[in-house]
Amino acid sequence: MDGTFVRAAGDIAREAGQFLKHFSDHHKLNVEHKGSNYDFVTNADRESQRLVAERLKASFPDHGFVGEEDNLSDAQVGEILKRDAYCWVCDPLDGTVNYIHHLGLYAVSVGLVRAGKAVAGAIYLPEWDELYTAEQGGGAFCNGKPIHPSDCNDLRYAFLTADISASNPQLKQANLERILRVAMASGGLRIEGSACVCIAQTACGRQDAYWNRGLHAWDVAAGVVLLEEAGCAVSTVYSEPFDFGMKGGFLCAAPGLKGAFREVIGDQ
Repeated sequence: MDGTFVRAAGDIAREAGQFLKHFSDHHKLNVEHKGSNYDFVTNADRESQRLVAERLKASFPDHGFVGEEDNLSDAQVGEILKRDAYCWVCDPLDGTVNYIHHLGLYAVSVGLVRAGKAVAGAIYLPEWDELYTAEQGGGAFCNGKPIHPSDCNDLRYAFLTADISASNPQLKQANLERILRVAMASGGLRIEGSACVCIAQTACGRQDAYWNRGLHAWDVAAGVVLLEEAGCAVSTVYSEPFDFGMKGGFLCAAPGLKGAFREVIGDQ
């Protein structure tokens, strides 16, 4: 690949992120429920997705586009991403609850998928001005500098992050039970509320692993190629091969921790 896709992803993610950073200074933040009483969307989410979609369609008119605010099911998105055609997958504001409460843990994710494989992507953390980029075969970077995962190989000393499904009460209960088991078996665990932030931090070695049973393709499309190019292990939370159908959830970890979660997390 010649870098065209990853440069575009990075430029657009940064533009959308800077837009979000300053949006609430000039506009009233309209908060709505979507799907459940615990899942939120704001006018900032929608405006950010509009910006990303417009930029991508102008640059790559023959490519597909899927954004979180399109309200497609995981199954629908999974089928779209299996096709032998380029499709951009965007989370225009990952960490909406954090953003609503003026916490800095939010991000913009812009990923490119072809035939079920993530091939390029960018994650931008506006409050830290950190741009994470990667393309297939080209390595992974933060603000232009190469990144790598940690060398942790023992779950007892690992620093982990996880998230709880907000919109599905049964899944929330199951996640809490698994989180308790993992927390007891590890060196430390945090819940940060943004998959993209946690993925980026795992890719660059600031934390050792991240897992979530309730993610969607737009949460991980850019993150998968970032993690793989950095050298992380990527799978379902049950150590099965990852795919964009998202049935088994998502886990990423330092390579030395690959497989360490299977016994602790338990069966599906």
